[in-house]
Amino acid sequence: MSLAGVIAALDRAIDSALTEKRIIGCAVLLAEAGRVIHARHAGLADREANRPMQPGAWFRYASVSKPFTTVAALRLMDQGRLSPEDPVTRWLPDFTPRLPDGSQPLITIDQLMSHLAGLDYGFNQPEDGPYACAGVSDGIGDTGIPLAENLRRISSVPLDRLPGTRWRYSVATDVLGAVIEAATDMPLQEAMARLVTGPLGIEAAFSAADPARLAANYADGRPEPQRMRGLTRVDNPLTPGQTYSYLPARIFDPEAYPSGGGGMAGNAEAALTLLETLREGNFLSDRIRLEAHRNRIGDQRHPMRGPGWGHAWAGAVRATPERPQGSLPQGCLSWGGIYGHSWIVDPSRGRTLVALTNTAVEGMNGAFAVEIALATLA
Repeated sequence: MSLAGVIAALDRAIDSALTEKRIIGCAVLLAEAGRVIHARHAGLADREANRPMQPGAWFRYASVSKPFTTVAALRLMDQGRLSPEDPVTRWLPDFTPRLPDGSQPLITIDQLMSHLAGLDYGFNQPEDGPYACAGVSDGIGDTGIPLAENLRRISSVPLDRLPGTRWRYSVATDVLGAVIEAATDMPLQEAMARLVTGPLGIEAAFSAADPARLAANYADGRPEPQRMRGLTRVDNPLTPGQTYSYLPARIFDPEAYPSGGGGMAGNAEAALTLLETLREGNFLSDRIRLEAHRNRIGDQRHPMRGPGWGHAWAGAVRATPERPQGSLPQGCLSWGGIYGHSWIVDPSRGRTLVALTNTAVEGMNGAFAVEIALATLA
């Protein structure tokens, strides 16, 4: 398929999702060889106000925050201020979660960045699971907890696996954010601005200064998605029994701790620029970029992506050369965000795709995300 065919396929996926009322609005950007070759802002940023989606519209990033925090850590590694081999306790002496037998295993920065630290997310657990009982925040569905207090709560829950042994998606990137604070001796908001968003000249932060530019958020529903008002719970269609909790007002709360794993907001243009630093360029050294792309889980089956996928510091990585129909090429990085986002970095073809929506979780786990990914496979 020609490049024109790829763009047409992207537009068909967007038009179909809007016509069928699976999403309310989106911003989809495709870059090739460092140049934006297609930008589509479609649908409504706010349905009730009849406000169209416009270039520069801000979205609550959810886990699109993770590559920002990762790049901040990579910058510190390039500067010799942080090492992947560092024990977390070098920077956070009080972060000492233990195994059920009472032993205190070593957790490294590498393991935090690889989601091999033995930590978890509350949505992976039963409603009355250990994280819920300890009041652990995931950085998206509640507010009013200082970062230090959330670290104390995380550390109070016994690890159920030895760090370094098995992959599990977790609050590890929030802990990494606290490490960055300690390594830079400044709040994460300021460290992010100094290390990443400021030098890149992009619009993304842990708070939203202009509500009029921020897209409203919607939850999957039929005949159409429902606007999120206050605390909203949405089932994950791919994992029966798994439910995500959202508090859209969190982004306006000055008391909300800066969640490195899910607490940022910004526009699609900023996300694309950030992801491009993971593909090429001199913002990161080639050495550290290659480390960020390297599969860290060996031949383990990726619990969330399945056969052929590994996990790198930068996100899930296509680890095998075999390409079943509909799969991304070897070396591709990919992840998403539970507010309704997905992204792909394809080094072999020099392409980066960002697809942000305001509809959860269709934009991340629904047909829209699948159709967008398939459109890039030409």
